[in-house]
Amino acid sequence: MPIEIEEDKKKKKGNKKWKFLLVLFLILVIGGIFSKFFMQIKHIQSGYIGVQSSIGNPLDNTVDYNSKVVKGYVVFMPMYTEIAIYPTTIQTVAYDSIRINALDGTEFIVKPRISYQVDESKVELLYKSDKQSLSEINNNYLKEIVAHSYAQAAGVFSSDSLVSNKNSFETQVSNILSSKMGEIGLILKNTNSNLQIPQKIKDIIALRSQALQNAILAEDKIKQAEAEAQIALLEARTKSREDSLKNSAITSLAIQKMFIEKWDGKLPVYGDTPKIYKNITE
Repeated sequence: MPIEIEEDKKKKKGNKKWKFLLVLFLILVIGGIFSKFFMQIKHIQSGYIGVQSSIGNPLDNTVDYNSKVVKGYVVFMPMYTEIAIYPTTIQTVAYDSIRINALDGTEFIVKPRISYQVDESKVELLYKSDKQSLSEINNNYLKEIVAHSYAQAAGVFSSDSLVSNKNSFETQVSNILSSKMGEIGLILKNTNSNLQIPQKIKDIIALRSQALQNAILAEDKIKQAEAEAQIALLEARTKSREDSLKNSAITSLAIQKMFIEKWDGKLPVYGDTPKIYKNITE
């Protein structure tokens, strides 16, 4: 009898243990389900910003549900709410080989590098525009508007003008891209096209450069010839003047010599009294 009682106690104790474990398991399961669908806590770290929005009816995308900007620790119900998180630090994305055409149809290649930042005052607009992460935006919407902006800017330049006015081209792209990015809450910080000039354009530029150098050399030779002609003319005039002076000097000496040779050594005599000079008043 005492043995039966002891076994009965052990059996009841074992049942209580299993009941406790079952209850604990049910509590954990219910708690997990509750935390997954009804209550969660999310921490939005520094350098990030979140947009909390009610999910509402997932089958109706036309409804504009309530949303708000959140930071720090956020308590929300995952079943009815979603939180999109965006970095507020400067982001950089690079794209390869986007083909664009100049006004005359010449094809160029750009490999743009874009730096931008999320506009915290428009982060709700960014969320409502696409409901995508920045990585998805980089590979979809942003890639499309970058290609469109470069194509639009290149379309107003001839191939020659595009090469010689690269800074103006970059400014045009920046203005177009900044406006389009601002429409969804992104702030453009910097852009660099890394413009690839086609080989045929490089060849044309080289030929023009050589022709310009030849023209400059020819002009220099003409100027040098003109200067040499001016020098020769000046020298000729100087020599002519010297010869003229020499001839004048020789003529004067020759006259003096003839005078001496013709003179008999006597002075002229006027009147009764010899005089050297004659008074013309008499």
